[in-house]
Amino acid sequence: MKKLMLLLMACLLSWNTVVAQSLEDIEKGWKTKTIDNVVNGSFGIMLERFDQTWPTWMVSSVRDAMEKGLSKVVLDEETALKVIVDSKNGYAEVSDAGTDGEYMSACYWNRTNGHKLLAICMGDPTDPFIEFVCFYDYDPQKKALIPEPDILGGFRPWTVEEPYFVRLPKQGKDLLIDMYNEEGHLRHTFTWNGMKPVFSKTEEVDDTDTGIVVKTKGAQPNIKDFVSAILSQEDMGEGFKGVRQSWNLYRNGMKQMPGDEIIVDVRNGYMGYESKDDESRHVVEFCYWNCAERQHKLLAVSIDCFQDGKPVMTETTGVNFYMYDNATRKLKIAYGPELGLDFEIPPGCTGVTHELPRQGKTIVINSHLPSGKIARRFTWNGSKFVKD
Repeated sequence: MKKLMLLLMACLLSWNTVVAQSLEDIEKGWKTKTIDNVVNGSFGIMLERFDQTWPTWMVSSVRDAMEKGLSKVVLDEETALKVIVDSKNGYAEVSDAGTDGEYMSACYWNRTNGHKLLAICMGDPTDPFIEFVCFYDYDPQKKALIPEPDILGGFRPWTVEEPYFVRLPKQGKDLLIDMYNEEGHLRHTFTWNGMKPVFSKTEEVDDTDTGIVVKTKGAQPNIKDFVSAILSQEDMGEGFKGVRQSWNLYRNGMKQMPGDEIIVDVRNGYMGYESKDDESRHVVEFCYWNCAERQHKLLAVSIDCFQDGKPVMTETTGVNFYMYDNATRKLKIAYGPELGLDFEIPPGCTGVTHELPRQGKTIVINSHLPSGKIARRFTWNGSKFVKD
């Protein structure tokens, strides 16, 4: 689907007698080419002239969304390929859920001399990896975008071998560069000084300490808050595609799609989703329990698939755990073995399924064999799971 979408975009560009440029050509050529006939310094006009000079399907998609007055356009639901436009904050991007597709972002700053600084970041994660930022000064007297390839001074992340990623500001004015190596994740912050981003600090980033923010109106979250937090993530994978749609329908008081059923039991901290047709069945369950120390809650999320009544194991099926911290209001990944949930799949097993409790604290894990089903029961005691 995504390849077809990109092909159609390329065809549209060719019909308009515009030849799309490769990212490699843009990276090599933008630094020495001034863009003239920029009638004003509005975000849309600057992007238009850039796209007419260095045409790509990405900037063209942003321009199309801006001309239609849209803040978001989904180009491909399967890969979550989308266009985001925030005209108020002078920001736009094209991105997906983390596949191998090209991406871009753009923003501008107002300079103290009456000019503007435009930044357009483009990249492609495939081999060979490429990412670069085009910086232009918009001169209102010359009505031109003049390249500023040395805007970041002596800081040259592209001269090192480690991958780097530029984060243009969606809000605020700081530009960030994330770099990754064997030692971990470093983040370089560039603070806006009125004329350009100036290097201010480097700090280590603990990627294990991010967590998923849980939004709740009350002092304590309920199952609705947990489900919404999990499903709000962009890169959810195929296992959550149907349940996300069903959850949105439920929250808006709308009727479920044919074959779909959803159960929400706030009192018992449980949500169950089932989608089935003549051949297959997809089951997703959420539930949570309090921890004995009263500072955390444990959330369990299971996914099971069945084909012709038989369990099918895929990369998305299984049960995942998240620990909720009352102080930070964040969910972080927790691991079954560390929680006491450790077992071996018996030889000859053809599938594993899960049963989360609507009531009580016992998880059932079923191992399916040709000779029958083996059910193992694990009960949460407030600190860990205990095998029954």
